[in-house]
Amino acid sequence: MKVWIGSFLLVFGTTLGAQTSPAHNWHSPSEVVKKIKKNFSDINSYSADFLIKTEDNKKEKQMRGKCFYKRPGKIRYNFAEPEGDEIVSDGKTLHIFIKRLGAVGKQDLTLDRKNTSGPIFTTNSPDGLNRLFRKYHYKFDTIEQPRSMGDAAKYFVLDLDQREKIGGFEKMKLFVDSESYLIKKAVATDGRGKVTTISFSNINFSEEIQDGVFNFHMSGNAKIVNNPLVSEN
Repeated sequence: MKVWIGSFLLVFGTTLGAQTSPAHNWHSPSEVVKKIKKNFSDINSYSADFLIKTEDNKKEKQMRGKCFYKRPGKIRYNFAEPEGDEIVSDGKTLHIFIKRLGAVGKQDLTLDRKNTSGPIFTTNSPDGLNRLFRKYHYKFDTIEQPRSMGDAAKYFVLDLDQREKIGGFEKMKLFVDSESYLIKKAVATDGRGKVTTISFSNINFSEEIQDGVFNFHMSGNAKIVNNPLVSEN
């Protein structure tokens, strides 16, 4: 179901980092996190190819396509597999279209809930990134940082553990490019052991992306489900 994928992409689809190559201090995970946050605040827009894999009870599923981001907090995921599905946000409203069901999840991202620091999903992406690192404890997964993961690049690998077990993804692992501070891959595990991996490739920071890309055009026959991720109650 694309609903939980939508919330996942709101976090990781907006955490690619920046295209600069700053110096780093790999002795401290907090320094890496500071670099990720600082660099991301400088991003205006990007496009990239994405691949999402899920593993649940020995069953595997794969989704792929192209994504777009534009400040502040606008995202679009066009799925080639499954073909025709879409996840679109203008920063205030998230639409999740599942073609085979003819259904649209329409989520208000500005809802406020008690005991939170703000809207359920912030409309400003740097704030969303700050929220991620507030909600999870984080540390390096091993002493060796950064290290090769089988390709030409080296990565800082951060383990994240949910501070309060309130559902959703309880554990995450982030793979951060040590030169660009892009989060190239994220692996998330929920309380039932379901594993979701999202990775990005062919990242393009120079593509001109028009605001209209982030408008969702709904089919007249589609069924609308309001606030499927969380309601006002």
